[in-house]
Amino acid sequence: MDNDPDTAPALKRRTRRRSPAPDKPARSGRFAAGLALVFAIIALLVSAYVGWLVNSKRGLSDAKGRLFSVEQETTQLQELTAQMNKELGTLRDSQDLLKGSVHTLHAEIGKDRRVWLIAETANLLTIAQHRLGLARDPRQALEALRAADRQLQQLGDPSYQPVRKLLEGEIEALAAFERLDLHGLAQRLGQLAGRVDTLPFAPVRLEPASADTESGFAHEVWKDLRDLIRIRTTTDLRRPLLLPEHKYFLRENLRLMLYGAQLALLHGDNVTLELNMRAALKWLRDYYDTTSGNVQTASAELETTLKTRPAELPDISASLKTLRDINTRLNPP
Repeated sequence: MDNDPDTAPALKRRTRRRSPAPDKPARSGRFAAGLALVFAIIALLVSAYVGWLVNSKRGLSDAKGRLFSVEQETTQLQELTAQMNKELGTLRDSQDLLKGSVHTLHAEIGKDRRVWLIAETANLLTIAQHRLGLARDPRQALEALRAADRQLQQLGDPSYQPVRKLLEGEIEALAAFERLDLHGLAQRLGQLAGRVDTLPFAPVRLEPASADTESGFAHEVWKDLRDLIRIRTTTDLRRPLLLPEHKYFLRENLRLMLYGAQLALLHGDNVTLELNMRAALKWLRDYYDTTSGNVQTASAELETTLKTRPAELPDISASLKTLRDINTRLNPP
């Protein structure tokens, strides 16, 4: 029966059917392993959640701390902002007040600018007259006239055009007067006064002794009568004999004349200047050796100074008078 070939397959099938019985412990082990894996995953998830929750709480605490700090800083910033707004409001009020003052000042300046320019022009013209008349300073007077002309040009009022026309002529006259170089002329007069000691006096010409051999009382009487009336030409006049002390005083007087002419030139005293220079020229020709080169040079310098000296100071008062007249007419009291 056991060797029956027909029963062998059946036995195999039975054996196959019964073989699963030993797999039950393996399945339960796999199930337990899977369940443990699930629990492990759940535990891992739970621990991760717990860790996240702890970290979240810690981060939340930190965030709350930072939020509190931010709230404090925000409060301080708001207080500071309020204070700055208050100060800004005060600054705006001050700025508005300053703007109002500036506008008022501009209005007053614009209104009084014309009056100020005219007054400044009048002051400059007055300064020019004082510098020329009192200080004998044509350069500063000329600068003052030019500054006054610039003031009128800046004013731009055609009513004051006559003043500018007069200023133009006064500036030209004063510029020509300045080109005379009065200080140079005065310096040359001073140098000439210092060279007086080097000028030689004219030699004294003595009359030759008479060759008349006649003698006697009658001859002496006739000679005296003939000497009572004598006709001489101007070129035959004999210069008086100068003693040493007379020569000294002559030199010093000539020196004083030259210094006086220098002072008169600087002060504009043309009358004294001409009198002293002409007297000095006459003394040079009468008492000094006109053939000497030094005397000829001194005489030439005196004649040149007489020719180049200014006749009188230029008159620069017309512009100021016209300015005052126009100002009185346009702005009556």
